[in-house]
Amino acid sequence: MGALAAQGTGLRVCRRTHASALIRYGESVTTVRHPLGRGSAVTTSNIYAYLWPDAGDRARAAVDAVFADAPATCPGAEGE
Repeated sequence: MGALAAQGTGLRVCRRTHASALIRYGESVTTVRHPLGRGSAVTTSNIYAYLWPDAGDRARAAVDAVFADAPATCPGAEGE
């Protein structure tokens, strides 16, 4: 796993490595929270937020894909 694996040993390192792997492969905060036994997605997000650096890019790509044909009918579209 390379950079995803934390230095050291023990349960904490195993948990962080597991969470890091899930995040690296695109899992949501809710999906990461569950196997860690966290009661709150907010807690998980606060701890691991730095590992989701491309989340904004993925969200923009999703919106762009959904609305790919919409610009011509949206207010403020080019050419109006």
